Amino acid sequence: MKTLYKTTKIELLRMFRNKYFVVFSIIMPFAFYAIYTSSIGGSTTIEGTEWKAYFLISMTCFSLMSSSVTTMGIQLLHDRLQPWMKWLQSLPIKRWEYFMARFLSLMVLNGLIIVLLFAVAANWKNIELSLLSWVKVGAWVWGAIIPFLALGTWVSVFKTTETAAGFANLTTLGLALMGGLWMPINQMPSLMQVIGEWTPGHLYAQGAWTLLAGEHISLATIGLLILYFVLFLSGSLLTHRYLQKE
Repeated sequence: MKTLYKTTKIELLRMFRNKYFVVFSIIMPFAFYAIYTSSIGGSTTIEGTEWKAYFLISMTCFSLMSSSVTTMGIQLLHDRLQPWMKWLQSLPIKRWEYFMARFLSLMVLNGLIIVLLFAVAANWKNIELSLLSWVKVGAWVWGAIIPFLALGTWVSVFKTTETAAGFANLTTLGLALMGGLWMPINQMPSLMQVIGEWTPGHLYAQGAWTLLAGEHISLATIGLLILYFVLFLSGSLLTHRYLQKE
């Protein structure tokens, strides 16, 4: 347990020193939140809640999607390209502890991002929600990110970090756009609406929007996200195994 704690701490420090992580996970979502809530009245009602609260959820979900997929993928790829995994065999740390440290460090960082974005936006835009509502929404956004961490492990199959980063950015941006995180899905063309409602980005944010409106998350939303998690993780494991045989 002590080894796992120290390894997780090291991973946290590594990520905070990553300028890419800071820019795309914190600064960029804040910038777009400021632009969109300034151009559209924050008190505008959408799906049973105010736009300033609705879009805060959108940008928080996008931030966590981007950081989870990109950071997980690039870090695993970087370690695979280095003799790091071979060094682990000579250190008092098991392989599962290494992967668990990766997972825990990202979950801790995601939690910090949620608290930071929620606290700053709530005070800046005067978003009034009960403490229980904040906790429910934050808990969903934090816990339901796991399918995207699995997608991040799939990104690590690329041969270069540049290719992996480019693919991860395009993928998360595409999922965010199709899922209605940048534009409400009911304002998209009918075909895009039909497709977008089934994408993992929309399901992820939809759960938080539902809680924000004081409603319950449907079992279908939870079930589909679990299905995406299984799909991404299985695809990642099968792809890694196939590449090892080559």
